Amino acid sequence: MIYRYKLFQILGYLGLLPMAAPLFFFDDPFAVRFFLTYSLAILCFVSGALWSKSFQLAGSEQNQNKILIISNVSVLVAFLSVLCLDQIVLIVLASLFGVVLFVEKRFLEAEDLTDGYLEMRASVSTIVIILHILGFVILRVV
Repeated sequence: MIYRYKLFQILGYLGLLPMAAPLFFFDDPFAVRFFLTYSLAILCFVSGALWSKSFQLAGSEQNQNKILIISNVSVLVAFLSVLCLDQIVLIVLASLFGVVLFVEKRFLEAEDLTDGYLEMRASVSTIVIILHILGFVILRVV
């Protein structure tokens, strides 16, 4: 159990590196595309994890349905924002990471998850949101 705890912690925080590194090169359009594509991939991943956890809830079917809808809508909005929005795409993505985190904290019970998972997700998501806001600011300056 300790190994698994450390593994998801390590993977969670290592996943920040491909998101943080491109910020140093945001004057290059490829770095911006990389950041947006990686962000979309990670948002799909965490939304999919949320979607699958909804089936394990002991709570009401209404809460399960809310999670299913929010996780799917989050991915669709993220995809469309990356595809169609230029100026505010980073703010939209940051907001969606916040929505997914809020839903996890609101509907998932800590006892149904691996010890430390919600704390790690909260830390990683907060850093991800800050990186998106930082990227938004950098793009306004560059």
